[in-house]
Amino acid sequence: MNKKIWLGVAVAVVVVVVVLAIVFSRHGTDSALKIGATLPLSGDAAVWGKNTKEGIDLAVEEINAKGGVLGRKLEIVYEDTRALPKDGVSAYHKLVSIDKVNAIIDDSVSSVTLAMAPLAKRDQVVILATGATAPKISEAGVFRIWNSDSYEGEVIANYAFGKLGLRRVAILYINNDYGKGLESVFKELFTAHGGQIAASEGFGQSSTDIRAQLSKIKSANPDGLYLVGYPKEIPIALRQSKELGLTAKLLGTVAMHDPQLIQTAGAAAEGLVFPYPKKPTGEQAKDFKMNFRKKYGKDPGITSDVGYDAAKMIAAAIANTGNSTGEHIRKGLRLLVDYQGASGVMTFDKNGDVHKPMGMMAVTRGEFTWQDQ
Repeated sequence: MNKKIWLGVAVAVVVVVVVLAIVFSRHGTDSALKIGATLPLSGDAAVWGKNTKEGIDLAVEEINAKGGVLGRKLEIVYEDTRALPKDGVSAYHKLVSIDKVNAIIDDSVSSVTLAMAPLAKRDQVVILATGATAPKISEAGVFRIWNSDSYEGEVIANYAFGKLGLRRVAILYINNDYGKGLESVFKELFTAHGGQIAASEGFGQSSTDIRAQLSKIKSANPDGLYLVGYPKEIPIALRQSKELGLTAKLLGTVAMHDPQLIQTAGAAAEGLVFPYPKKPTGEQAKDFKMNFRKKYGKDPGITSDVGYDAAKMIAAAIANTGNSTGEHIRKGLRLLVDYQGASGVMTFDKNGDVHKPMGMMAVTRGEFTWQDQ
Protein backbone atom coordinates (compact mmCIF):
# COMPACT_ATOMS: atom_id res chain seq x y z
CA MET A 1 0.00 0.00 0.00
CA ASN A 2 1.59 3.32 -1.04
CA LYS A 3 1.91 6.45 1.07
CA LYS A 4 -1.04 8.19 -0.57
CA ILE A 5 -3.35 5.31 0.35
CA TRP A 6 -2.01 5.21 3.91
CA LEU A 7 -2.50 8.95 4.17
CA GLY A 8 -6.07 8.65 2.92
CA VAL A 9 -6.86 5.91 5.43
CA ALA A 10 -5.33 7.96 8.26
CA VAL A 11 -7.37 11.03 7.34
CA ALA A 12 -10.54 8.94 7.15
CA VAL A 13 -9.88 7.47 10.60
CA VAL A 14 -9.31 10.93 12.07
CA VAL A 15 -12.55 12.21 10.52
CA VAL A 16 -14.51 9.28 11.98
CA VAL A 17 -12.99 9.83 15.42
CA VAL A 18 -13.82 13.54 15.32
CA VAL A 19 -17.40 12.88 14.19
CA LEU A 20 -17.90 10.29 16.92
CA ALA A 21 -16.51 12.70 19.49
CA ILE A 22 -18.95 15.38 18.38
CA VAL A 23 -21.89 12.96 18.43
CA PHE A 24 -20.88 11.65 21.85
CA SER A 25 -20.52 15.16 23.22
CA ARG A 26 -24.07 15.92 22.08
CA HIS A 27 -25.75 12.65 22.93
CA GLY A 28 -23.49 10.96 25.46
CA THR A 29 -23.63 10.89 29.24
CA ASP A 30 -23.42 14.70 29.47
CA SER A 31 -26.61 15.27 27.44
CA ALA A 32 -30.05 15.47 28.99
CA LEU A 33 -32.21 12.36 29.17
CA LYS A 34 -35.49 13.35 27.52
CA ILE A 35 -38.95 12.08 28.45
CA GLY A 36 -42.10 13.26 26.69
CA ALA A 37 -45.30 14.49 28.33
CA THR A 38 -48.58 14.82 26.43
CA LEU A 39 -50.89 16.89 28.63
CA PRO A 40 -54.09 18.93 28.14
CA LEU A 41 -52.45 22.27 28.93
CA SER A 42 -55.38 24.09 27.33
CA GLY A 43 -58.97 23.13 26.56
CA ASP A 44 -61.61 21.32 28.59
CA ALA A 45 -59.24 19.35 30.82
CA ALA A 46 -56.55 22.01 31.24
CA VAL A 47 -56.89 21.96 35.02
CA TRP A 48 -55.66 18.35 35.04
CA GLY A 49 -52.84 19.05 32.62
CA LYS A 50 -51.54 22.00 34.59
CA ASN A 51 -51.78 20.12 37.89
CA THR A 52 -49.95 17.14 36.38
CA LYS A 53 -47.22 19.40 35.00
CA GLU A 54 -46.64 20.94 38.42
CA GLY A 55 -46.17 17.47 39.91
CA ILE A 56 -43.81 16.40 37.13
CA ASP A 57 -41.73 19.58 37.41
CA LEU A 58 -41.32 19.09 41.16
CA ALA A 59 -40.18 15.48 40.64
CA VAL A 60 -37.68 16.46 37.94
CA GLU A 61 -36.28 19.20 40.15
CA GLU A 62 -35.71 16.68 42.94
CA ILE A 63 -34.24 14.04 40.62
CA ASN A 64 -31.78 16.47 39.04
CA ALA A 65 -30.76 17.88 42.42
CA LYS A 66 -29.59 14.37 43.29
CA GLY A 67 -27.53 13.91 40.13
CA GLY A 68 -30.19 13.00 37.59
CA VAL A 69 -30.58 9.52 36.06
CA LEU A 70 -27.50 7.46 35.16
CA GLY A 71 -25.46 10.63 35.54
CA ARG A 72 -27.64 12.62 33.12
CA LYS A 73 -30.05 15.45 33.83
CA LEU A 74 -33.70 14.55 33.27
CA GLU A 75 -35.60 16.82 30.87
CA ILE A 76 -39.33 16.78 30.12
CA VAL A 77 -40.53 17.82 26.66
CA TYR A 78 -44.15 19.00 26.98
CA GLU A 79 -46.77 18.91 24.24
CA ASP A 80 -50.35 20.20 24.56
CA THR A 81 -53.09 17.72 23.55
CA ARG A 82 -56.03 20.05 24.36
CA ALA A 83 -57.77 16.80 25.46
CA LEU A 84 -58.26 15.93 21.77
CA PRO A 85 -57.15 12.58 20.27
CA LYS A 86 -55.90 14.13 17.01
CA ASP A 87 -53.73 16.56 18.93
CA GLY A 88 -52.44 13.71 21.07
CA VAL A 89 -51.39 11.80 17.95
CA SER A 90 -49.64 14.88 16.54
CA ALA A 91 -47.86 15.41 19.86
CA TYR A 92 -46.79 11.76 19.90
CA HIS A 93 -45.27 11.93 16.42
CA LYS A 94 -43.34 15.09 17.29
CA LEU A 95 -41.96 13.66 20.55
CA VAL A 96 -40.88 10.35 19.00
CA SER A 97 -39.64 11.57 15.61
CA ILE A 98 -37.98 14.85 16.58
CA ASP A 99 -37.23 14.63 20.32
CA LYS A 100 -36.42 10.89 20.16
CA VAL A 101 -38.13 10.04 23.47
CA ASN A 102 -38.63 6.43 24.55
CA ALA A 103 -41.20 7.15 27.25
CA ILE A 104 -44.20 9.48 27.47
CA ILE A 105 -46.13 10.61 30.53
CA ASP A 106 -49.69 10.68 29.26
CA ASP A 107 -52.61 12.83 30.32
CA SER A 108 -55.95 12.16 31.99
CA VAL A 109 -58.09 11.81 28.86
CA SER A 110 -58.80 8.22 27.86
CA SER A 111 -59.56 8.96 24.22
CA VAL A 112 -56.13 10.59 23.83
CA THR A 113 -54.40 7.60 25.43
CA LEU A 114 -56.26 5.13 23.24
CA ALA A 115 -55.38 7.11 20.10
CA MET A 116 -51.67 7.06 20.93
CA ALA A 117 -51.44 3.49 22.27
CA PRO A 118 -51.20 1.59 18.92
CA LEU A 119 -48.43 3.93 17.75
CA ALA A 120 -46.48 3.44 20.98
CA LYS A 121 -46.84 -0.33 20.73
CA ARG A 122 -45.49 -0.26 17.18
CA ASP A 123 -42.55 1.97 18.11
CA GLN A 124 -41.81 0.27 21.48
CA VAL A 125 -42.36 3.57 23.28
CA VAL A 126 -43.61 3.34 26.86
CA ILE A 127 -46.74 5.28 27.80
CA LEU A 128 -47.38 5.87 31.50
CA ALA A 129 -50.86 7.40 31.87
CA THR A 130 -51.59 9.52 34.91
CA GLY A 131 -55.39 9.65 34.87
CA ALA A 132 -56.82 7.87 31.82
CA THR A 133 -59.41 5.48 33.20
CA ALA A 134 -61.36 3.81 30.36
CA PRO A 135 -61.57 0.00 30.77
CA LYS A 136 -60.29 -0.49 27.19
CA ILE A 137 -56.91 0.89 28.25
CA SER A 138 -56.26 -2.37 30.12
CA GLU A 139 -55.91 -4.02 26.71
CA ALA A 140 -53.93 -1.22 25.05
CA GLY A 141 -50.42 -2.15 26.21
CA VAL A 142 -49.81 0.96 28.30
CA PHE A 143 -49.13 1.51 32.01
CA ARG A 144 -51.33 3.72 34.15
CA ILE A 145 -51.21 4.84 37.77
CA TRP A 146 -54.89 5.68 38.23
CA ASN A 147 -57.56 3.06 38.84
CA SER A 148 -59.51 1.72 35.89
CA ASP A 149 -63.15 2.74 35.54
CA SER A 150 -63.98 -0.93 35.98
CA TYR A 151 -63.03 -0.59 39.64
CA GLU A 152 -64.41 2.92 40.12
CA GLY A 153 -67.73 1.92 38.54
CA GLU A 154 -67.97 -1.03 40.89
CA VAL A 155 -67.37 1.19 43.93
CA ILE A 156 -70.02 3.78 43.03
CA ALA A 157 -72.59 1.16 41.92
CA ASN A 158 -72.20 -0.72 45.21
CA TYR A 159 -72.47 2.50 47.22
CA ALA A 160 -75.52 3.77 45.30
CA PHE A 161 -77.48 0.55 45.69
CA GLY A 162 -76.25 -0.69 49.07
CA LYS A 163 -75.47 2.43 51.13
CA LEU A 164 -77.79 5.02 49.61
CA GLY A 165 -80.60 2.61 48.78
CA LEU A 166 -81.12 3.99 45.28
CA ARG A 167 -83.12 1.86 42.86
CA ARG A 168 -83.74 4.06 39.77
CA VAL A 169 -80.65 5.94 38.61
CA ALA A 170 -80.29 8.08 35.48
CA ILE A 171 -76.90 8.61 33.80
CA LEU A 172 -75.62 11.80 32.18
CA TYR A 173 -72.26 11.19 30.51
CA ILE A 174 -69.77 12.92 28.23
CA ASN A 175 -69.88 11.22 24.84
CA ASN A 176 -66.29 9.98 24.54
CA ASP A 177 -64.27 6.92 25.60
CA TYR A 178 -64.14 8.06 29.22
CA GLY A 179 -67.85 8.79 29.51
CA LYS A 180 -69.04 5.74 27.59
CA GLY A 181 -66.72 3.50 29.58
CA LEU A 182 -68.10 4.54 32.96
CA GLU A 183 -71.68 4.62 31.67
CA SER A 184 -71.33 1.00 30.55
CA VAL A 185 -69.66 -0.20 33.75
CA PHE A 186 -72.15 1.50 36.07
CA LYS A 187 -75.14 0.30 34.06
CA GLU A 188 -73.96 -3.31 34.13
CA LEU A 189 -73.11 -3.40 37.83
CA PHE A 190 -76.05 -1.38 39.13
CA THR A 191 -78.57 -3.52 37.25
CA ALA A 192 -76.78 -6.67 38.44
CA HIS A 193 -77.65 -5.57 42.00
CA GLY A 194 -81.30 -5.29 40.99
CA GLY A 195 -81.36 -1.57 40.24
CA GLN A 196 -82.84 0.08 37.15
CA ILE A 197 -81.36 2.64 34.76
CA ALA A 198 -84.17 5.18 34.42
CA ALA A 199 -82.49 7.03 31.54
CA SER A 200 -79.06 7.43 29.95
CA GLU A 201 -78.16 10.60 28.06
CA GLY A 202 -74.89 11.67 26.46
CA PHE A 203 -73.59 15.19 25.80
CA GLY A 204 -70.78 16.52 23.64
CA GLN A 205 -67.42 17.69 24.92
CA SER A 206 -67.43 21.46 25.58
CA SER A 207 -71.24 21.56 25.75
CA THR A 208 -72.67 24.65 27.42
CA ASP A 209 -76.36 23.74 27.27
CA ILE A 210 -77.36 20.31 28.58
CA ARG A 211 -80.97 21.18 29.42
CA ALA A 212 -82.50 18.93 26.74
CA GLN A 213 -80.80 15.82 28.17
CA LEU A 214 -81.61 16.86 31.74
CA SER A 215 -85.27 17.43 30.85
CA LYS A 216 -85.52 13.87 29.53
CA ILE A 217 -83.87 12.62 32.71
CA LYS A 218 -86.29 14.60 34.89
CA SER A 219 -89.24 13.06 33.02
CA ALA A 220 -87.90 9.59 33.91
CA ASN A 221 -88.23 10.49 37.62
CA PRO A 222 -84.99 8.86 38.89
CA ASP A 223 -84.00 8.77 42.56
CA GLY A 224 -80.33 9.16 41.60
CA LEU A 225 -78.36 10.98 38.88
CA TYR A 226 -74.90 9.66 37.94
CA LEU A 227 -72.79 12.39 36.29
CA VAL A 228 -69.72 11.53 34.20
CA GLY A 229 -67.65 14.33 32.67
CA TYR A 230 -64.90 16.90 33.04
CA PRO A 231 -64.55 19.88 35.41
CA LYS A 232 -65.59 22.25 32.61
CA GLU A 233 -68.97 20.69 31.75
CA ILE A 234 -70.13 19.07 34.99
CA PRO A 235 -70.65 22.38 36.88
CA ILE A 236 -72.88 23.45 33.98
CA ALA A 237 -74.86 20.22 34.29
CA LEU A 238 -75.18 20.68 38.06
CA ARG A 239 -76.45 24.26 37.77
CA GLN A 240 -78.88 23.44 34.97
CA SER A 241 -80.23 20.37 36.80
CA LYS A 242 -80.94 22.59 39.81
CA GLU A 243 -82.64 25.17 37.57
CA LEU A 244 -84.89 22.44 36.16
CA GLY A 245 -85.87 21.27 39.64
CA LEU A 246 -84.17 17.87 39.54
CA THR A 247 -84.07 16.49 43.08
CA ALA A 248 -82.33 13.15 42.48
CA LYS A 249 -79.34 12.21 44.64
CA LEU A 250 -76.19 13.35 42.85
CA LEU A 251 -73.47 10.79 42.11
CA GLY A 252 -70.15 11.55 40.43
CA THR A 253 -66.67 10.35 39.50
CA VAL A 254 -63.11 10.92 40.74
CA ALA A 255 -62.90 13.83 38.27
CA MET A 256 -65.22 15.81 40.55
CA HIS A 257 -62.48 16.27 43.13
CA ASP A 258 -61.33 19.67 41.97
CA PRO A 259 -61.87 23.12 43.52
CA GLN A 260 -63.05 24.38 40.13
CA LEU A 261 -66.19 22.28 40.46
CA ILE A 262 -67.26 23.86 43.74
CA GLN A 263 -66.21 27.35 42.66
CA THR A 264 -68.17 27.13 39.40
CA ALA A 265 -71.19 25.07 40.44
CA GLY A 266 -71.63 26.70 43.86
CA ALA A 267 -74.62 25.45 45.85
CA ALA A 268 -75.67 23.20 42.95
CA ALA A 269 -72.81 20.84 43.88
CA GLU A 270 -73.98 20.39 47.46
CA GLY A 271 -74.54 16.75 48.40
CA LEU A 272 -72.68 15.31 45.40
CA VAL A 273 -70.95 12.02 46.33
CA PHE A 274 -68.19 10.30 44.37
CA PRO A 275 -65.42 7.67 44.76
CA TYR A 276 -61.84 8.75 45.30
CA PRO A 277 -58.57 6.94 46.09
CA LYS A 278 -58.07 6.86 49.84
CA LYS A 279 -55.57 9.32 51.24
CA PRO A 280 -52.02 7.88 51.19
CA THR A 281 -50.37 7.71 54.60
CA GLY A 282 -46.72 6.97 53.76
CA GLU A 283 -43.72 9.25 54.15
CA GLN A 284 -43.51 9.80 50.39
CA ALA A 285 -47.02 11.29 50.36
CA LYS A 286 -46.24 13.49 53.35
CA ASP A 287 -42.95 14.75 51.88
CA PHE A 288 -44.57 15.38 48.50
CA LYS A 289 -47.27 17.59 49.98
CA MET A 290 -44.74 19.54 52.05
CA ASN A 291 -42.35 20.06 49.11
CA PHE A 292 -45.21 20.97 46.78
CA ARG A 293 -46.38 23.70 49.16
CA LYS A 294 -42.81 24.96 49.46
CA LYS A 295 -42.38 25.20 45.67
CA TYR A 296 -45.82 26.49 44.65
CA GLY A 297 -47.27 28.06 47.79
CA LYS A 298 -50.44 25.99 47.61
CA ASP A 299 -51.75 22.46 48.12
CA PRO A 300 -51.42 20.00 45.22
CA GLY A 301 -54.48 19.70 42.98
CA ILE A 302 -56.00 16.56 41.50
CA THR A 303 -53.40 14.65 39.36
CA SER A 304 -50.43 16.60 40.78
CA ASP A 305 -49.39 13.55 42.81
CA VAL A 306 -49.68 11.10 39.91
CA GLY A 307 -47.67 13.44 37.68
CA TYR A 308 -44.98 13.48 40.35
CA ASP A 309 -45.11 9.68 40.67
CA ALA A 310 -44.96 9.14 36.90
CA ALA A 311 -41.69 11.05 36.55
CA LYS A 312 -40.18 9.36 39.60
CA MET A 313 -41.24 5.88 38.44
CA ILE A 314 -39.81 6.27 34.94
CA ALA A 315 -36.56 7.57 36.43
CA ALA A 316 -36.46 4.59 38.81
CA ALA A 317 -37.17 2.17 35.94
CA ILE A 318 -34.24 3.57 33.95
CA ALA A 319 -31.92 3.53 36.97
CA ASN A 320 -32.87 -0.05 37.88
CA THR A 321 -32.13 -1.42 34.40
CA GLY A 322 -29.24 0.90 33.57
CA ASN A 323 -30.76 1.64 30.17
CA SER A 324 -33.21 4.18 28.74
CA THR A 325 -34.60 2.25 25.76
CA GLY A 326 -38.33 1.60 25.69
CA GLU A 327 -37.80 -2.10 26.24
CA HIS A 328 -35.71 -1.51 29.37
CA ILE A 329 -38.07 1.15 30.76
CA ARG A 330 -40.92 -1.33 30.39
CA LYS A 331 -38.93 -3.99 32.23
CA GLY A 332 -37.96 -1.48 34.90
CA LEU A 333 -41.57 -0.49 35.58
CA ARG A 334 -42.44 -4.17 36.05
CA LEU A 335 -39.74 -4.35 38.73
CA LEU A 336 -41.45 -1.65 40.81
CA VAL A 337 -43.37 -3.81 43.29
CA ASP A 338 -45.24 -2.06 46.14
CA TYR A 339 -43.76 1.23 45.00
CA GLN A 340 -44.28 3.88 47.68
CA GLY A 341 -45.54 6.88 45.76
CA ALA A 342 -47.06 10.25 46.58
CA SER A 343 -50.42 8.92 45.34
CA GLY A 344 -50.21 5.59 47.19
CA VAL A 345 -48.63 2.15 47.04
CA MET A 346 -48.51 0.73 43.52
CA THR A 347 -47.73 -2.52 41.73
CA PHE A 348 -48.56 -2.98 38.05
CA ASP A 349 -50.67 -6.02 37.20
CA LYS A 350 -50.31 -8.00 33.95
CA ASN A 351 -52.29 -5.31 32.08
CA GLY A 352 -50.23 -2.42 33.42
CA ASP A 353 -52.98 -1.33 35.84
CA VAL A 354 -52.73 -0.45 39.53
CA HIS A 355 -55.36 -0.99 42.21
CA LYS A 356 -55.53 1.74 44.86
CA PRO A 357 -58.13 1.45 47.65
CA MET A 358 -61.05 3.86 47.19
CA GLY A 359 -63.42 5.58 49.58
CA MET A 360 -66.34 7.97 49.13
CA MET A 361 -66.20 11.75 49.23
CA ALA A 362 -68.98 14.32 49.24
CA VAL A 363 -69.46 18.04 48.78
CA THR A 364 -70.59 19.27 52.19
CA ARG A 365 -71.12 22.99 52.86
CA GLY A 366 -68.85 23.88 49.99
CA GLU A 367 -66.00 21.53 50.92
CA PHE A 368 -64.87 18.01 49.99
CA THR A 369 -65.34 15.65 52.93
CA TRP A 370 -64.66 11.93 53.40
CA GLN A 371 -67.70 9.78 54.07
CA ASP A 372 -66.02 6.65 55.36
CA GLN A 373 -62.56 7.40 56.71
